[in-house]
Amino acid sequence: MSSKVDDDQAAYPKVRADVIEAATRVFSRQGYHAASMAEVAGELGIRKASLYHHVRKKEDLLFAIHDKMIDELIAGTMEISSSSRSPEEKLRGVIHVTMGFIARNSDGVTVFLAERQMVAGQRWQAIVVKRDLYEKMVTQIVADGIEAGKFVQMPPAIAARALLGMVNWGYTWFHGDGALSADEVADIFTAIALQGLEAR
Repeated sequence: MSSKVDDDQAAYPKVRADVIEAATRVFSRQGYHAASMAEVAGELGIRKASLYHHVRKKEDLLFAIHDKMIDELIAGTMEISSSSRSPEEKLRGVIHVTMGFIARNSDGVTVFLAERQMVAGQRWQAIVVKRDLYEKMVTQIVADGIEAGKFVQMPPAIAARALLGMVNWGYTWFHGDGALSADEVADIFTAIALQGLEAR
């Protein structure tokens, strides 16, 4: 099945929040390819035919999940990155925001990260731009720390990707009912990050 969007269609419907939530749960459990529209409808407690009143095809659901996830992550990160905090405190804040985001949105983050290879076609360029913006905000925090002499000299983009990889991988193992809270895990990640970046 092709992952490309039919870009000749002019407008895409806004998907209701409860439909997005149901699709998120199903895609997280089944995987995007294995999941069916009938299963999403069943999760909602409606007939498959009724689901098509809210969404035209399965990819619309995947797009809506990605858009919701990245918008929430950007909003939290931008609040930190645009503040007057030091680079160290900004980095701490971003790690806490990201880990909290993972804790609140386990199914959504699973779909967002596990299905990111599905991003293709013109409609998805907005998602790519938003993802790049998020990564650039984190990269800029690292770059500011280097410029201020707080962090060691290294390529900021590579350091930012290493940090994000460390935190984002939490979606595969973090559970809210585990021994550590999201904030406690974020504190551990922050300690690792700052000790690795600190200029000596």
